[in-house]
Amino acid sequence: MLEDKVNIGLTLESTRIAEKLEETGNFEDKLTIAKFALAYAIKNNLDTNLTEDKIGDIGGTKWNIGSVDTDQYLRNVIISLYPEVKTPYRAIEILMNKGLTSIGEIIDNEGIGKISDYM
Repeated sequence: MLEDKVNIGLTLESTRIAEKLEETGNFEDKLTIAKFALAYAIKNNLDTNLTEDKIGDIGGTKWNIGSVDTDQYLRNVIISLYPEVKTPYRAIEILMNKGLTSIGEIIDNEGIGKISDYM
């Protein structure tokens, strides 16, 4: 069984997309963008294969889980939504990256648009 993550990271591609979103001035920082992408992924059913052990090369932005989830709220949301998941922080990392990848496809095809378009 895989151990849960201690650090959550973005792939290089996800970091590139987060940087584009950060340039809009609609988000405080990349962590806020990553959390937005997490919500986007859950809303849009991008939650397949949450137990995979690799999502791509993590080489972009990284955070310690204490910075990402200070009160364990996100962890508890994942456990509530996906009771089969035994590594909630790994699932959070996967969902953040899947959400950013999906948002990136929209940006590449249609431009950034309004943030409300994603929700």
